[in-house]
Amino acid sequence: MEKLKSFSQYMQQLAGRNSISNVFTDFLEMSVCALSLGAMEARHLEIVGRYNKHEVNLMADAFAALVLEMDNDGEGLRDIFGDFYMEHISHGHNGQFFTPEHICELMARVQGEIENGSRVLDCACGSGRTLLAAAKINRNAYFYGADIDRNCCMMCLINQCLNGLLGEVAWMNSLSNQFFGAWQIQLHPTGGIPYIVPITEAESLIVLKLPAQKATQIKVPMPEFTDVLAELIDTVPVKAQQLLFNF
Repeated sequence: MEKLKSFSQYMQQLAGRNSISNVFTDFLEMSVCALSLGAMEARHLEIVGRYNKHEVNLMADAFAALVLEMDNDGEGLRDIFGDFYMEHISHGHNGQFFTPEHICELMARVQGEIENGSRVLDCACGSGRTLLAAAKINRNAYFYGADIDRNCCMMCLINQCLNGLLGEVAWMNSLSNQFFGAWQIQLHPTGGIPYIVPITEAESLIVLKLPAQKATQIKVPMPEFTDVLAELIDTVPVKAQQLLFNF
């Protein structure tokens, strides 16, 4: 039996006739589909159809290698994706240099005690390192991540699910509150194992639910202006606003 290679080696081997970026994106989405326990089977088969049998087997071997490396000698909570992504995919493009893991652990500990059932949020989660660092303090919290980069969301999602961390990952713009998609990590009702569930914007706990906006009419006395100009600036809309991620 051939010795199992590293996750990085499998990804580079798969990049023979495809770009490593496309292969990695497909691997991430196939993994998310597999961890959804059949809920995303059609999408999984669609991606598998792009590869021959040998390549599909390499994908499976890459997933096995990933799990073994993430196991981290039984301690888990190790981010394999982040280093691979920076070295082979992003190369720092758009400032995508993820925070070193030991710095994430320092920041998590500075926040103090994390109680059971509390919520931990990273609104620019990248591969999920800060959330993994928080889980080293207490795995029994709920972990929420958001990022504008879909690949980052996939990495964070897989990291959380394989480490048994419940919560949500949203693909969104955390500054403008523009929402593209989201997934929750839940415990399966029959098997009790963590699995991924796609959710809608209405079901998301991360995306901001803005209150209904009502325009308040403010009359501005302007006797010296013409009627046309006065009509244009007669009313000023006043919009309600609140903080993002008001947990």
